[in-house]
This record gives sequence, structure tokens and C-alpha cells, in this order.
Amino acid sequence: MKNVTLRDVAELAGVSQATASLTLNHSSRANFRNGTRERVLVAARQLGYRSPARRKRRTDMADYMLLVMVPTLANPYYVELAQAVEEYAASLGYRVTVCNTFRKPELERFYLDILVERNVRGIIYGFLPGSLRYIERLAEVLPIVLVGEETGELPICSIGLSDVNAGMLLADHLLALGHRQFAFISTPLDKFTLARQQRLEGLRRQMKACGKADEIEVLTTDEKWEVDGLENGQPYEYTIGRRLTADFLATGSSATALIGVNDITALGILQELQEQRRGVPQEFSVCGFDNIFSASIVIPGLTTVDHQLRIRCQAAVDMVVSHPAMTYAAAPYVSMAEYMPRLIVRGSTGPVLAQG
Repeated sequence: MKNVTLRDVAELAGVSQATASLTLNHSSRANFRNGTRERVLVAARQLGYRSPARRKRRTDMADYMLLVMVPTLANPYYVELAQAVEEYAASLGYRVTVCNTFRKPELERFYLDILVERNVRGIIYGFLPGSLRYIERLAEVLPIVLVGEETGELPICSIGLSDVNAGMLLADHLLALGHRQFAFISTPLDKFTLARQQRLEGLRRQMKACGKADEIEVLTTDEKWEVDGLENGQPYEYTIGRRLTADFLATGSSATALIGVNDITALGILQELQEQRRGVPQEFSVCGFDNIFSASIVIPGLTTVDHQLRIRCQAAVDMVVSHPAMTYAAAPYVSMAEYMPRLIVRGSTGPVLAQG
């Protein structure tokens, strides 16, 4: 008899492959309906399913390779993503090649053209692919999983971040502390990633719900290229956080909460406020997204949103390696799952001080 696969479990339980993978990885925060988890566990027991991590892999599996595509390694989030994928894939007998595209679509395409033919079993993206039509064609013959924002434009599997909900969580937290005017500091909103726009959308939804729809000041740039290391070797997103915070302070804005589009930008915000001797959280509350390691050791600790990156990366690997012979026909197999984010409150946010 053939080995029972994750897809068999998903079909018996009547759920997507991603849902089955996340459930069997014992995630308690995936956004599933009541009863879904129990159906998956019952199906796994009924079929005698064993996780790929617990099955003995043949030695020739070490020849299989996964590609991990990231837009930059200057942001620790992508370093953590790549390492989480590599560690888990290695436990299954797979090798991993990490490709840093430097946010350049032509470099992304170069890596794909050169490496895909070399016994690659699947591709895991940490960002929205730049060559959409090329990826659509490639997905017909090769499993591709996006660990990030979902998109209806591509027939590929995804493990979503629920970025709108992440923005809503931060808004609720800041509103509960008495903040009524926010400044959202971001790299360009129309390039490279949907997460930037979705996080802002979540903030706006909650502000609108409390009658403060016009109280979010958006500070961003319209630069054509996003390049790390041009200014003192610093990450681009960190540099933007510092620069736009300096602009914000120069305007005398009345916003009391500064929200970085991600943690690395928020760290730039914190640094600029400290350089200008402004109190955090006494004068300004600061928060970000991603919960990178640095967010927990900076002083004060950064309030942020956690997306359980390690568990999502394991689920992405499972979606690829559980089906090494997977093929896509006229109607490609597409599985999507979306995580509910978790708020991590640290010392960078606090109540608004009474005036005068």
C-alpha cells in the first residue's frame, strides 16, 4: 500500500491541505471553523497518517532541493523565515537554497531560470513574486507556496498573515491606551508587498469604527528603488523609519502613536526618537509588525504583532514535500490558510499622558 499523504487526510476531512498541515502541526491560532481541527485529527487516525518528520526518508531524498525566495536579508524577518524553512526541511532530508533577490524582479527571474531545472522539488516565497505570469506557468508543473499575503491573482498555495487583522489589533491596543491620532510610517505602499497596504487598512477600519477615520497620518516615500546599505550600511527600511520620523517631528504633528510598517522600520522610529531625546512611551507610543528577535531586546521592548513564523514555515514545507509528484492541470490545486495574529505588548506603548 502506498504511504498515506497529507493530501489524503485533507480529502477525507473535507479541508484544504494547508488546514490539515497546520492542524497536525498543533497550531492553536490558525483561523479555522469549529469542528475543523477534530475532523482532521480523526481522519489522520483513521488513515494511519504519520507526519513526514516522523517517517524514515530514503537517502536519495537528500538530493532533493527546495528554493526559498526572499527580497532582502537586511530585514531579520526574512533571515528568520529562511532559517525556519531550512531547519525543518533538513529534518525531512531536503536541502535548501536561499535566493536573495534584493527586490529586483530581473534577479528573481535569473534564479528561477538557473535553479528550477536542478532537481528542485518546490519553491517557497517569502514575498509576493515579481514575475506573476512566469510564476503562474511554473505553478503548473512545480509546487509553489507563498508564506505571506494571499492573492487571487496567482494559482499558488499560500499561508497567509492576516495583515488586516494585525492592523486592527494594533489599533485596538492604541485606542484602549487613549491614543486618537496615529502616524503610519512606511516604505512605498504600492510596491513589492500587499502587507503594507493591508496593515494600514486594518488600522483605518478600527479608527473608522470609533469615528476617527481621518486621524491617521501616513508618511511614506515614492522612491523608485528600495536598496539596502546605501546609507552607512543600514537596512533600507530602518533608514526610512529614521528619516520619516525626523520629518514627522519637524512638522509638529499632534499624533501620539507612531506605527512602523514592520519591526525594522519601527526600530528606526525608536532610534530617531531617542536621538532627539523624545520619550517613549511618555511622549510617543511606538509599535510595529512581525515580532523579530530584535523587537524583544531593544530598550524599551517593541510592541508588535506575532504571526507564528516558524509554524507557518513548517506548514509551507509540508505542502511542498508531501506531494513530490504533484502536478497542476487546467485547474491547479490551490490551498490557502490564514493565521490570526497575536499582539505582543512591550514597553514601547503606554497610555496618553494628560495634557497641561
